[in-house]
Amino acid sequence: MQRRFANPFQKKGLPNRYSFTLPSLSQAVITEIHLHPPSPSQHRQKRQVLLFFKFLARKEEKKKMRPILMKGHERPLTFLKYNRDGDLLFSCAKDHTPTVWFADNGERIGTYRGHNGAVWSCDVSRDSMRLITGSADQTVKLWNVQTGAQLYTFNFSSPARTIVSAGEDAVIRIWDSETGKLLREADKESGHKKTITSLTKSADGSHFLTGSLDKSAKLWDIRTLTLIKTYVTERPVNAVAMSPLLDHM
Repeated sequence: MQRRFANPFQKKGLPNRYSFTLPSLSQAVITEIHLHPPSPSQHRQKRQVLLFFKFLARKEEKKKMRPILMKGHERPLTFLKYNRDGDLLFSCAKDHTPTVWFADNGERIGTYRGHNGAVWSCDVSRDSMRLITGSADQTVKLWNVQTGAQLYTFNFSSPARTIVSAGEDAVIRIWDSETGKLLREADKESGHKKTITSLTKSADGSHFLTGSLDKSAKLWDIRTLTLIKTYVTERPVNAVAMSPLLDHM
């Protein structure tokens, strides 16, 4: 069987002088066509056309992926994160030390030392200049990716294990959030005389403020549940708030 190439010149009404008949070739693909210039003795002969074929292999060679083993952490891994360009890989583990690696060959570039607990999560900025990590030591740290320098530490207080409640009976109570046991109850003599309408905690969690229909707001120590100060108003207090930046309430 033979294949005959379509002649593009026929659409323009040109003579059929440029069609070529090729033998049937299994999986043959034309990759190049060259016009061979005639020699002086061939000026009356038709130009020769050289056709180059590329034969496709029937069976492609299977490419096997070889895993890259990255060794460096001393305890189990907890989190992995690529940077935006995909050339760096950041790892977190229970050994307290976030690590950065070259993603293409697994070479360890460096570590970030400063946490005192397992590091559970991390993220890297879009320009790969800053790294942020969160740890079981109740801190979040911001790092310089290139130098490993610690830029800033965000501290968090211990997880809340108590609940403060107040209501229509005008009594403030503190409860254990896990067992539901009543831990402390405010002194009724120094407390509000009517319904407590609002309660809010300070930013550091050391104090809280209450408002009441008895036309007063009171500031309390959350640890000892002792009254610190009373603010008397001309009308019932329906809502209270404490500024996280200034000594305002």
